[in-house]
Amino acid sequence: MAGKNRIGASGREKPLYAKRYLVFSTVFLLLGVVLLLWTTGFLPDFSALWPVVFICVGLVFLYRGFHRNARETTVFAGMFMSLGGLVALLLNTVLTRVGLIRVWPVFMTVAGISLVAYALLKRGAYRVTLLVPAVSIVVLSFVFLPFSLKLVDVEFIQFVVRWWPSLFILLGLVLLTVYFTRKSTPTGETGASPIDESPEKPDA
Repeated sequence: MAGKNRIGASGREKPLYAKRYLVFSTVFLLLGVVLLLWTTGFLPDFSALWPVVFICVGLVFLYRGFHRNARETTVFAGMFMSLGGLVALLLNTVLTRVGLIRVWPVFMTVAGISLVAYALLKRGAYRVTLLVPAVSIVVLSFVFLPFSLKLVDVEFIQFVVRWWPSLFILLGLVLLTVYFTRKSTPTGETGASPIDESPEKPDA
């Protein structure tokens, strides 16, 4: 029937309701998780669901970033809000005995993963320039997490005093990676995002 399909940039027909499946599937997933937390007793009070607002807003940003050709910063914001909201929701329900002050490195992990998603939308040397600090943030978060959760007997100060020269090694590896990546990148290649590109219109 006319009106149910539309032609995309590639010339293929795209169902008009395809994006509705994505929306409804996301709604059902969130609803199922909330109801499961309630029926299993992990949700003592519905006021603990405030992080769901951030999760929903983050999902909207991700939808706009990947399906509406919005700016790539929208993807970073969407990833950070969605994952951060998910962590906060777990702290309010399943992990109520774990204080926020003990899991703060997890939010570093969330920021690093969000930056990775943002970097993957770039190209060439600019992608590596963003990926290196993103991965470094994730690695550092995993270094801090055992100390904040008190899973190791060594004091953090003692750990730093013994292992601080490793920072110079890490910095050297980072600079070498950036150098060789930029050297192998053709001159004139930009870091434009693929989602910002639109197909060229054929000449009349």
